[in-house]
Amino acid sequence: MDATYLDFCPKLRKMMESGKSLDLSGNVVQIGGISTLNNIRIIRELILRGRPSRTLEIGLAFGGSALAFLATLKEVSVDGFHHSAIDPFQSKGWGGSAVRAISDCGFSGNFTLHEDYSSLVLPEICRSNEQFDIIYIDGSHVFEDAFIDFYYALRVLRLGGIMLFDDCCDPHVCKVIKFIRTNYGQILNEIDYRVLENPHKSLKKRVGNLLGVRQLCGFTKKGEPPRDWNVPFVNF
Repeated sequence: MDATYLDFCPKLRKMMESGKSLDLSGNVVQIGGISTLNNIRIIRELILRGRPSRTLEIGLAFGGSALAFLATLKEVSVDGFHHSAIDPFQSKGWGGSAVRAISDCGFSGNFTLHEDYSSLVLPEICRSNEQFDIIYIDGSHVFEDAFIDFYYALRVLRLGGIMLFDDCCDPHVCKVIKFIRTNYGQILNEIDYRVLENPHKSLKKRVGNLLGVRQLCGFTKKGEPPRDWNVPFVNF
């Protein structure tokens, strides 16, 4: 899949092709760690099919996935749309480059940035009873951080909503995924993304996927937490 797929958001395509963006001061910054084309494709296809209106991501960086969310939400919006992101390092680590890109695309009014740690922001969102249709978890890859993101994200995800995890091959994130698969079957269903993925994947990536190696994993929420206090525990 080449960058022409990104024509739905010219700003995002330019960022992906050039590997550069601008920070809030107008300085050119080199892009690293932006979402892959395959991840963007899956996010976009899920929005086109499900037509959500409220989405959240943990981890913003240069804003690649945020632009994919916002541009696609605009396409399917009927009564308005909003995307939120949590990133404690947007200003001091990324120079506000994602905020700049979102503003340049005219999405500032449809976007909220929580510039603090997700472990502090998510409980407040939970307390406010906000609900989201899709939550994309791509923040800290330390096990305890990713687990806390999962714990609270599940509580602010609406019934029938989708929770996505990036970088699932990372050992910390992988451990959280294993816990979900073995202990949360009554609340979350894993999604088979094969029909949504890039049809032109390399043979190497296709073989890896068949062996269970996958960058992006997702689950649909079919039940509400908490689980029973004495629920059986399955080792993972």
